[in-house]
Amino acid sequence: MTNERTLGEVMRIADRANAAACFGTAVVVGDRTVIPVADIAYGFGLGFGGSEPHEMSPGGHGGGAGGGARTRAIAVIEVASTGVRILPIEDHTSIRMASIAFASASTAIVARTLLKLIRG
Repeated sequence: MTNERTLGEVMRIADRANAAACFGTAVVVGDRTVIPVADIAYGFGLGFGGSEPHEMSPGGHGGGAGGGARTRAIAVIEVASTGVRILPIEDHTSIRMASIAFASASTAIVARTLLKLIRG
């Protein structure tokens, strides 16, 4: 992929990261409309080198690019004749991982404090 094409693809990320990317297509069921809502994150990185002579590459060196995206459902908006409701979607995996991280950090802090008390 050429540098110009790579840069062009990177610039398209800004076009894709907008509110329309977060809201899915509305689904109408009877008198209710359901709109899915997602959290979208994009990231990218570029790296290029220089023309400094080096014994391994006398003509210069460099290059490289990478990117990625993450999507996760966070809620559903329900529009009905009785009103509008936002129904959050709980991410149990993230909750468990945060709990494990908290427990690990707490254990490390308590262990370090006890070691300091024991050593005086």
